[in-house]
Amino acid sequence: MTTKKIKTLKALKTRLRKTLPEKISEVIESYEVFSEQPVPDDAKGFSAHHSACKSAVVHAETLLKLAEWTDAEEITEKSDAGNNKILEILNEAKAEMNDDDES
Repeated sequence: MTTKKIKTLKALKTRLRKTLPEKISEVIESYEVFSEQPVPDDAKGFSAHHSACKSAVVHAETLLKLAEWTDAEEITEKSDAGNNKILEILNEAKAEMNDDDES
């Protein structure tokens, strides 16, 4: 697999938005397959099995946090647009109230 050098955070976020869903699915699927295997009876095997499961969960959690980070900018932009619309409506309402007071 060849990797293209990413030079900006914006480019990194764009790339991660495209690739993370598949990666997260792969990690979760891998975890499910592994965790459904019989747990060894001996202490060493038991500990190793549970450590591996914990590692997979932490891996999935980290990827999910990255996914959230990539969407943060998009969410902020939508939020800002929504806030601007609310301010616009409030200003229109104030203007209408002022027109009624002047009548």
